[in-house]
Amino acid sequence: MKIYSSKLIIALVTIWMAACNQPQAPESLEEKKKELAELKTEQEELKEKIADLQKEISSISGEDNKELRRIEAIQLTAQPFNHFIEVQGEVQSDKNVMVSPEINGVILRRLAQEGDFVNAGQVIVELDAEVLRRNIAEMETRLELASTMYERQKNLWEQKIGSEVQYLQAKNSKESLEKGLEAQKAQLANAHVKAPISGILDEYFMNTGEMAAPSAPLARVVNVSQVKISADVSESYTKSVRKGDSVTVSFPAIGEEIIVPIRHIGQFINAQNRTFKIEMKASNKEGFLKPNTLAVVKINDFSKDDAVVVPSNIIQKATNGDNFVFAVDKKDKTGKVKKVVIKSSRSFKGKSLIEEGLKAGDFVVGKGYNEVVAGDEVSIVEESKI
Repeated sequence: MKIYSSKLIIALVTIWMAACNQPQAPESLEEKKKELAELKTEQEELKEKIADLQKEISSISGEDNKELRRIEAIQLTAQPFNHFIEVQGEVQSDKNVMVSPEINGVILRRLAQEGDFVNAGQVIVELDAEVLRRNIAEMETRLELASTMYERQKNLWEQKIGSEVQYLQAKNSKESLEKGLEAQKAQLANAHVKAPISGILDEYFMNTGEMAAPSAPLARVVNVSQVKISADVSESYTKSVRKGDSVTVSFPAIGEEIIVPIRHIGQFINAQNRTFKIEMKASNKEGFLKPNTLAVVKINDFSKDDAVVVPSNIIQKATNGDNFVFAVDKKDKTGKVKKVVIKSSRSFKGKSLIEEGLKAGDFVVGKGYNEVVAGDEVSIVEESKI
C-alpha cells in the first residue's frame, strides 16, 4: 500500500510539473498593442516624475549649476508648402503597329532590315504571287474573247439582228470578267506588304520561305518620336487633378525626368481598383523612352504660400491620440520646454504642415526632442530654421 501511494505521488508531481512547463498561448495583437500603450504611458509619467524630483532636489540642495539637457532649437518660418501624390504609370506609343498581309503567300523577300526607318507605303515584304499572275493572264485572255463577242453582238443588235438576250449575255460576260480582273490585280498588289506608318521597322516575326497569312503578324513598325504616358489615380483625388495641370514624370530605369501637362482625364472610375486614368504626351526625339517603360508621375494636389511646417519626425502622439511637439521658450542660449498640441493634415518629404498650435517665429525642439519633457530647463547648443 505504501509503495502504491509513493508511485501515485510521483505520478501526480510529474503531471503537475509538465502542466507548469506547457507553453502559454500567445498573446493576441490587441493585447500587445494595449500593453505597449500602457508602457508608453508609464514611461511618460516616469519622465515627468524624474523631472519634478530633479527640480525638488535642486531647490532643496541649492544647486543651481546643474548640467542642463542639450537640444537643438528650430525656429519656424512662413514658407511655401507643396504636397504631391505619386502614382505609377507607363510609356505607351500610339504608333506601335503590327503589320499583317492581306493575302496568303510564301515570303519571297524582306526588303528592309530590322532597325531601318521606313516611310508609310514603303514595301517591306514581297510574297509569292505566281498563282495570281497566272490567273490574271488567263482572265485577260478570256476578257479579250468576251470583248470581241460583245462587240459583235452589239453590232448585230444595232442592226436588229439576233436577240436581245444574246446581246445582254455577251455584255454581262465582258463586264464580269473586267471586275474579276480588277479584283485579281488588287490581290496582286497586296503581295507587296507595305508599312502602314512611318517609323522604325522594329522586328520581323517571320522569315523568308515561311507562309504568311492575314491572321498572323508579319512585322512591327514603331514610331516613338512622340509617346503617351498613362497612369491610374485614386478616385479620392478627383477634385485635385485638372486637365492642363503640369506634372513631373520621372523614369527610374533611365534616370530621366520631364515636366508635361495633363492632356486627358478619364471620365469614369474603374470599379476594380477605384481609379481614373490620366494621360500626358511627351516628345521623344532622342528615342530614350520605349513603350512599357515604367514612369512615376508626381502630381501637385495642394499648395500654400505662407505655410508653417515642422520636421515630421519630431511629431509625437499622446495616449489620448493628440499629436504634439515640444516647443521651447527661448532665452538667449537656454529655454524652458513646453508641450504643444498641434493639428497637422499633410506631410511631404519629411515636412508636416501645421494648421493649428504653432506660428511663424516659434521655436520647437529638434535634436533631443525624445529626451525632454514639459517643464525641462534646457541648453540650446544648436539653432536652425525651417
